[in-house]
Amino acid sequence: MEQNIYLPYTIGVSAGACNGSSYIARQIDRNRTVNIDFVDHPEYLSLRNWIEKRQIFGMDFLFDTLPNKLAPFNFDAYYEADEEFVIGVTDCKTGEALFYKKSEYPTDAVTLLRASSSLPMFAPMVEFDGKYLMDGGISDPIPIKQSERW
Repeated sequence: MEQNIYLPYTIGVSAGACNGSSYIARQIDRNRTVNIDFVDHPEYLSLRNWIEKRQIFGMDFLFDTLPNKLAPFNFDAYYEADEEFVIGVTDCKTGEALFYKKSEYPTDAVTLLRASSSLPMFAPMVEFDGKYLMDGGISDPIPIKQSERW
């Protein structure tokens, strides 16, 4: 990123998808900010989250408060980027990996990132496009075969 090098295709699941989205949005320090500067925030990761919402990670905090308020995600740069970005998730009904392209779902990045990062027993399933989705790492933790299909 410091050398303004952007690959034409990026794919990721779970935390890799979150990092990839910041790469596509040209936000070099955003993931450091989110994962280091806010890790001590009580809504990020806490027993309280589990007691109140049955999720260890504060998914609303991570995928609403942070990208929209505290560590703004550059949605415009993400939408305008020419590079293809693919987010991998797991379909809870079939157990199969599903892959969503930025070119086909440009405004659904946050929902898909949330789904791709929803670990069983730590976060709830995410309903999207008539399916129930969870962490992409369950079905395809390193999506090499999918990347080869590009």
